[in-house]
Amino acid sequence: MSFYEIDKIHPWLYRINDPMDVCFYLLVGSDKALLFDTGFGIDNIVETIKTITSKPFIVVLGHGHIDHACGAYQFDEVYLHENDFELCREHTSEMFRASIIHDLEKIHKKPPESFDAESYLKAGTGNLKKLIIDTVFDLGDLHVKVIGMPGHTKGSVGLLVLEKKVLLTSDSANEHVWMFLKESTSVAKYIEMLETVWTQDFDTFFTAHSNKPHPKSDFQKYIKVAREASIEKAVPYNNMRELKPYIYEDDGAAIVFSEETLLKK
Repeated sequence: MSFYEIDKIHPWLYRINDPMDVCFYLLVGSDKALLFDTGFGIDNIVETIKTITSKPFIVVLGHGHIDHACGAYQFDEVYLHENDFELCREHTSEMFRASIIHDLEKIHKKPPESFDAESYLKAGTGNLKKLIIDTVFDLGDLHVKVIGMPGHTKGSVGLLVLEKKVLLTSDSANEHVWMFLKESTSVAKYIEMLETVWTQDFDTFFTAHSNKPHPKSDFQKYIKVAREASIEKAVPYNNMRELKPYIYEDDGAAIVFSEETLLKK
């Protein structure tokens, strides 16, 4: 059985599922393809892509976190917004990669026989290239626009497939967003971002931790829950307790925030 599972969402869009609870996407145009995010990078992503298409492809990271960037070393170059360069270096470090191997053991998932743990630990970030907001990648019959989506991290981006009116958000907008990290913006700036992206021309969006399409209207749920969030309404969040996060939920949407990210402008 393959380490990654592949779902064909549309003739031009594929979801690649990493068994450690994250997914990334391959867009296939008439001339080129584009990979958005790289998961944890335990197995050979290049060979996985070859089972879908033989076309040349571009690689873009939605942000610099461990579960999105640790496969970047497998490619000649990878685009990432420069605001997340330092974050990416931290999250692809030997210490973070060791935690991935440990977590694999916890979920009783064996890496492929070709996996070389020593090489993986020292793989680093790969060759990061500066990603510019509003860049449009030409895949032939598909044109993919880079959308700035700072919030979850300061360098978070989304990709808008112009012809299909489909937005890929990575972790930038989802039904359970983390907004309490040191690399997060304020909740106020996150709301401002959502309101700005809402004006873009899309009908559907896909996230990195869900296997379902989301209607554009879900953005209004995310805006509402972020606007209404307060320490009084929220409860302590169990993950990363040393950062003192709180979670507030309403109407199927949740925001995890800290007092600092809630109060700062």
